[in-house]
Amino acid sequence: MDPLFELAIDRPPRGARHASRSLYAQLTAAIMDGRLRAGTRLPATRSSVTYFGVSRNTAIQTYQRMLSEGYLVARPGSGTYVASRVPRDPSARQPRRPARASDRSDPRISEFWRSPDIGSALGFWRESLEEAAGAAAAPSIDFRPALVDARLFPYEDLRRALASQLRALEKRPARHKSPQGNQGNTRLRAAIVRHIALTRSVVCGPDDVLVTSGAQQAFDLIARVLVRPGRTVVAVEDPGYPPMRVPFAAAGAKVVPVPVDDEGLIVDRIPRDAAIICVCPSHQFPLGVT
Repeated sequence: MDPLFELAIDRPPRGARHASRSLYAQLTAAIMDGRLRAGTRLPATRSSVTYFGVSRNTAIQTYQRMLSEGYLVARPGSGTYVASRVPRDPSARQPRRPARASDRSDPRISEFWRSPDIGSALGFWRESLEEAAGAAAAPSIDFRPALVDARLFPYEDLRRALASQLRALEKRPARHKSPQGNQGNTRLRAAIVRHIALTRSVVCGPDDVLVTSGAQQAFDLIARVLVRPGRTVVAVEDPGYPPMRVPFAAAGAKVVPVPVDDEGLIVDRIPRDAAIICVCPSHQFPLGVT
């Protein structure tokens, strides 16, 4: 089965003599500017008409040239892939780097999101692909807080649970129309209600639960609902979880840092006019006190 390959290729006219040269130039340019990354599998030459608009012989000729020049590597029985290290071409464009909030100059973007402090807070957990690859290649001690040792995850339990649910779906396919609305899957919310009743002593019903795609989306929704721009005072832990502050500041709140001690937030230091107090559950972040 061919991989998903959606690189835009300018297809040469039928019978054009420069078809191989054109395809070569476009593929090498895509490799050099980062659109085709190392390890990307290219379509099989038998599918060249579908993907490139050229004959199989033309695709073979192009691939062979790129193989000989080091842009591609062939893996017998697997396919043709972009090489991990490609020749340096001084005339080629440099790989594109994703723009960060701190270096965006587009005047259409709010100045708030161009602030280096905001970019740093939102990028708190960010790591580059090179860092991730290096961590996997060489054992090291990671001192970043709140990271879970993946070796402790109960993969066997998860596999059994997934298999059980998939077997149930074979007998009772999921419905496209569901009563879940915009709050998340109904059964998931019911399960959350049972769980937090036991672990958090929270009494509520499924309609009181809103499932988000992550903590950051939850912070954003809370800020949109509770903050009155320019008026609402929000107390946050200092030090605390950096990304939590961003949506409240973006919503126009007055964010006030409150120091912490060996028991967490110092309650006596909370501003009297604070309408919202942000604390991390269970353990203070990043100091870890309960």
